[in-house]
Amino acid sequence: MLKISYRGHKKEKETAKEILSRIPNLTRMKEPEARLKIQDVIDEYDLKATILVNGNNVWSKKKILKNLTTIMKKGVLLSNTIKKGAHLMKTGTGLIIPSATYYRPILSKYFYEFLTSCCGSIAHYNIYGWIHHYPTVDYLKKFFHRNEFGKPVRDWIPWWQTDAKRIVEEIEQKLFPFQTFLKQKNN
Repeated sequence: MLKISYRGHKKEKETAKEILSRIPNLTRMKEPEARLKIQDVIDEYDLKATILVNGNNVWSKKKILKNLTTIMKKGVLLSNTIKKGAHLMKTGTGLIIPSATYYRPILSKYFYEFLTSCCGSIAHYNIYGWIHHYPTVDYLKKFFHRNEFGKPVRDWIPWWQTDAKRIVEEIEQKLFPFQTFLKQKNN
């Protein structure tokens, strides 16, 4: 029997529990099937609570792909606009920004957590460290071809983590549309 748990604010957890209770026999399903059903519900109802199956997050495909679309439009993972309220030091030669943390990440915290939890990447200390290592869409493409453990991301994800596999397949369709087209044509 699956163990489903929830994280977040009380109202968010209650909403998620109520909506998931509508899925017949959810806790009796095999984990790969349950994860896909839960992912569909998360995206359909825009659930805010984190839902875990047997202690592992079920990921929102919609949230990650939306962030990927923004990243692809910009071409980079870190914005060149300074965060509101950032303190800048003024010198005789102009403004100096002490660190990259004064810039807004385009990569969302949610997508970053997906990359470091599911895709074969270490955290690189924080989101800014990860962005420093993979600053552009080209670097992101290289990462999906060969993660930090030398494997394609799609091959890194365990078989039972079907929600993450589904997301990675769609990420690859967006990052490598021509290669995806050729695969579909050859099948």
